[in-house]
Amino acid sequence: MSRLRKDPIVGRWIIISTERPKPPEDYHIDEPEDDVTPAECPFCGGNEAKTPHEIASFRAEKSKPDSTGWWVRVI
Repeated sequence: MSRLRKDPIVGRWIIISTERPKPPEDYHIDEPEDDVTPAECPFCGGNEAKTPHEIASFRAEKSKPDSTGWWVRVI
């Protein structure tokens, strides 16, 4: 249960929590398994035909839009 106390140094009211939450390492989060293969993923390189035309991209010089060779692609 939390308690309300007055801080004698600053003169403001503070809440003291007597119940401590679990530390982060005590929580377990189940990570979902990656069940999509790169061939099925429309956002993976080589599958540009499965997405709309790109608006902008950072890509290798002389590579064509909507093709492989990009590092970042905005669709």
